Amino acid sequence: MVELNPELITIGSCTLDCIIQVKDILRFELFDKDIVKKYTAIEYSRKLNVENIIFVPGGSGANIAANCAMLGIRSTYIGVIGKDFSAQICLDDLKKRGVDISHITQTNEDNTAFSVILKTEWGKDRSILAYKGANNLITPEHVKEELFSHIKAFAWSSLTSENGCKAIEKAITLTKNNNGLVFAAPSMSIIKNNPKWAKILIANSDVVSMNAEEAIEFTKEPERYYAVKKIFDLGPRLVSITDGASGSIFTDGNKVVKSGIYSVDVKDTTGAGDAFLSGILLSKLKGYPLEKTTQIATALSSLESMEVGVREGMPKGLNELEKFTETHKLKQMVSEFSQF
Repeated sequence: MVELNPELITIGSCTLDCIIQVKDILRFELFDKDIVKKYTAIEYSRKLNVENIIFVPGGSGANIAANCAMLGIRSTYIGVIGKDFSAQICLDDLKKRGVDISHITQTNEDNTAFSVILKTEWGKDRSILAYKGANNLITPEHVKEELFSHIKAFAWSSLTSENGCKAIEKAITLTKNNNGLVFAAPSMSIIKNNPKWAKILIANSDVVSMNAEEAIEFTKEPERYYAVKKIFDLGPRLVSITDGASGSIFTDGNKVVKSGIYSVDVKDTTGAGDAFLSGILLSKLKGYPLEKTTQIATALSSLESMEVGVREGMPKGLNELEKFTETHKLKQMVSEFSQF
């Protein structure tokens, strides 16, 4: 399927995820002033039994494109993958979900990105071992100007190489030249490994969404109210920070919306952040107010978390999503931006 006029273009990782369920794994916490750091540990030289193993396509850039395509937005993913068995699984899944894959480049220079996701019995969160692989081979030359002629939104995430960041920068420029909106889902990878580019790209984005851990690392502010303000002051017009069971905080510079979460049976939080950004993106294109944007984003994140594996819990259309928000309650608190 070739989309000549995509509404949404994404750049970021395209990965094959290996989800491993383990029991005999250790967890411990370290307290650093006001910050609690949580760790997953395996006893040295010990062999652990695996309870279950699942292979599913993932990667933030690919996830956002797939999520939005399933909700009726014409979506194109730009990226580089290998010519291995992982690549075919990823391509087949994107195509099945309605994503234009004609701008994905396959190469023999490296393997398709691969992640090992460790799930344990003592929590719904997970630890991830990520190999970026061919993702890092994207260059500005892969970003074609003519593809952006009818662009409504561009979303970027999780690339750290110099050429990868320059490719994102080029896409941001082309999007703004064509009056589109830029959505950012910066991961811990770029925040820690390429902070210079993280700041440049975030400052040039219209909408930024990250989790609390990423926001603290980026802003050095442990309190998310001040972290969201610090990010907003860089230039974005809408900023959100998610914090797991503690919900989220949004601001558009006028209002601040603090939301809880929907009461659902959480099975796997992998991909929940990508689903959250997908909800913001959909809401902005639909012109929804901030309160409804929060509801939609939280709903998509909740639905994603109700199934194991990314993209599996996503609704098949807007009607299914709207029905969820109508039949589930979400606590929200609204205040003025100037009040904090």
